[in-house]
Amino acid sequence: MLNIRQIQPYELAAFAAIGNHAEEAVLVQSYLEKMIGLGSIRLEWCYVIEEDGHLCGRIAFWTMPKVGKPLAMVLLELPWDQENYISFGTTLLEKTLPIMKTYGAVNIEHVLDTPPVNPQFQRHAEKRMNFLSHLGFHEIRETKRFEWQVDPISATASTRSLSFLPLSEAGEDAFVEAIMKVSALTLDQRINDERNEVGARQHASELFEELKEMEYEPDWWQLAYDAAGQLVGFVMPAKAPAFSTIAYIGVVPEQRGKGYIDSLLNQGTSLLLAAGESLIRADTDVSNFPMAQAFLRSGYKQFSTRKEYSLKLDDH
Repeated sequence: MLNIRQIQPYELAAFAAIGNHAEEAVLVQSYLEKMIGLGSIRLEWCYVIEEDGHLCGRIAFWTMPKVGKPLAMVLLELPWDQENYISFGTTLLEKTLPIMKTYGAVNIEHVLDTPPVNPQFQRHAEKRMNFLSHLGFHEIRETKRFEWQVDPISATASTRSLSFLPLSEAGEDAFVEAIMKVSALTLDQRINDERNEVGARQHASELFEELKEMEYEPDWWQLAYDAAGQLVGFVMPAKAPAFSTIAYIGVVPEQRGKGYIDSLLNQGTSLLLAAGESLIRADTDVSNFPMAQAFLRSGYKQFSTRKEYSLKLDDH
């Protein structure tokens, strides 16, 4: 008999231990406590599967603190070694997803990193993909994940002279316009799909509002111009709950192929480092070879590949 229930405050360690080795469980618990403290995870969004008094599965739901409603499921663990793991997981989601709808959730996303990455440690990748497919999740993008490793001053950078104008001076309309231009002819599958669905301007406006849900300083977000005063592109570094990131970066189509992306990336990285950030991560679509190469030139190292999934709750 399976019992799906919320965890109690004293069960954080037991929740973190499900499916993890002891040393991993410590890291999971630390992450969980940090996310609860920031408001990205709530205790009432954490559930376990209990069978005959034994905890054999878990799930938590996550959000950006400024958003409030559940956006993604994290820390998913099922008894992957059992043949009926899909049945266990289906029971878990059938119980918890309707509850997340009452908190305002419209779509629930999930990511799968290969190889396993702290704090989710997602082993059994093939079975996880089978489970997500069974539940109706569809893959929206595959990315390469990069992490900053060295001082960008020592990295290969463009010597082209650019001038930068921060959001506080450029204004939001200029950024929305720049996002609309950069997203044209993009190699990013997700941006392409979203742009085609709602149109270029609406997509740019919605993406800008979505990015504003992250933590950032207005002077971090910068438009870049060449010596002739023509727009080159922009860089938008920010802080996610778990790490800092290059949230969005791009060069307008007519300026691509000139090496400007290196200057933009080094500018964004330097802004985060100057703000005291030490862990910087960023993703780029697996098809975006130029961006991946720019990360490597600037001293970033690829540490995993990520599949991004989404499920519309209206269908459930």
